[in-house]
Amino acid sequence: MRSPLTLLALLLALAGLAFGGWQWLSARETRQALESMSPSVIDVRFAQFMSLHHHQAVVLSQMMRGTLSPAVLVLSETIRSEQQLELGEMRGWLRIWAQSPLPENRDMEWMLLGRTPPSDALRQYLLDCQRAPSGMSGLATDAELGELHRLQGPARERRYLEMMLRHHEGALPMARFAFDNARHPAVRSLASRIVLDQQQEILGIRLMLAQMAAAAAP
Repeated sequence: MRSPLTLLALLLALAGLAFGGWQWLSARETRQALESMSPSVIDVRFAQFMSLHHHQAVVLSQMMRGTLSPAVLVLSETIRSEQQLELGEMRGWLRIWAQSPLPENRDMEWMLLGRTPPSDALRQYLLDCQRAPSGMSGLATDAELGELHRLQGPARERRYLEMMLRHHEGALPMARFAFDNARHPAVRSLASRIVLDQQQEILGIRLMLAQMAAAAAP
């Protein structure tokens, strides 16, 4: 019998197929697309900034290896493996484009270069990025990484879920912006996949946090 979390994930996956007419590209199609046209600023900056975001998600999830909660372990391993693959994909693009794997700075102003004027929500997101210690919304600080490392048991699992929830929520506006504004089909394809996967994971994380809170209630 499938667990409620598994059934929820299946329903979300089916619903997500209808979002925006997304389609996946083969490896050959991806390379041909990457080599056939020069990248836009948005293509390059998305690959650089989302690579930074993904790298930290991989680090956070690697820290959860050996956790006792099956649900948290499955989630962390899923995030680690998926985002590691996507990280390699984006770094591959940057090599093809002869671009640095890292941005020169943490300035997110490239997200003002879309096809339409920035919405109030996008402007607020960029303000949140400016206020964040790392310059990017959702990223954990060194102090928070140290805290997660020191915690044990359920406290560590709960803190991981809280940090990953914030991490995913910080990545979604960037991925949606790239889906709407990137030049390369490969970039738009990956951005759409990130939105779908992370929306599903956010719902699962919220459910797990609610279950933890209910179990801890007197």
